Amino acid sequence: MRRHGSPPPEFLSVTDVAHVALALLMVPLGAAITVRTLQVAFTPLGVGVGLAFSAFGVYRLRTAWVRYRWLRQRRGQL
Repeated sequence: MRRHGSPPPEFLSVTDVAHVALALLMVPLGAAITVRTLQVAFTPLGVGVGLAFSAFGVYRLRTAWVRYRWLRQRRGQL
């Protein structure tokens, strides 16, 4: 039984590509926020926001990779 709530994708949509592009931008943006916060003035909120951006970007990239693998498996079975 699958643990995920969303069904396997049937095709790669423009929305999926946009989500991957934004996730690819979120990781370096979060790193930049964290580094600049540590360089200028250490604030827990700034570091937290930077780390959260990076972590959420990595999570979205992982989710996109899993959905892409599902798509390839589905196309292989058809």
